[in-house]
Amino acid sequence: MTELVLVVATGGLHLLFENVFHLKAPFIALAGIFWTGWVIVQLRRRPGIARAWGFRRDTLPAAAIACGAIVLVGAAGMFAWGARAGRLPLPAHFWFVAPLYPVWGLIQQFLLNALLARNLAARLPAVIAVPVAALLFGAVHLPDAVLAGLTFLAALAWVPVWLAWPNLWVLGASHGLLGALAYYLVLGRDVWLELNRGTPWSG
Repeated sequence: MTELVLVVATGGLHLLFENVFHLKAPFIALAGIFWTGWVIVQLRRRPGIARAWGFRRDTLPAAAIACGAIVLVGAAGMFAWGARAGRLPLPAHFWFVAPLYPVWGLIQQFLLNALLARNLAARLPAVIAVPVAALLFGAVHLPDAVLAGLTFLAALAWVPVWLAWPNLWVLGASHGLLGALAYYLVLGRDVWLELNRGTPWSG
């Protein structure tokens, strides 16, 4: 129950920091620090929990195949959308921001799957746990309806993969790649400019 409360609190703070305070980068940094520390403490207190969460190698091949299919379908759709919207080619600074996404993607997949979906699946049938987890994950990305819809659909694919072959490394990488593409190609948002808005080097 503590894990669920912490996940919900993180989602609430995400909505607050991004939509009220407009402090996306500070929130990501603070969330990253908090959850990294929390994981370190739990790893010391609960032997074997890393494997249960999905920090493992034995499920990597199967998870990579499943996530590879998700990435191919998702990326193809987003490139088609981006081409139609005139958002290609990608800006040069995309390649500076893109490598940061898997780190944040790993944290989000940890919250979505290792904590939220895992706890829900322990209490509910998978047919209920999966859409509930996906709905909550999408809701965290409101009020942007398009982003909320994209993350809901993505979670509907990611959660079953984690339940079948728990591997956060692969899920974090696929999340990062699709997230980076979605912001530029579908949402038309330049994250480089958003993160640097108001800084001395942003002009």
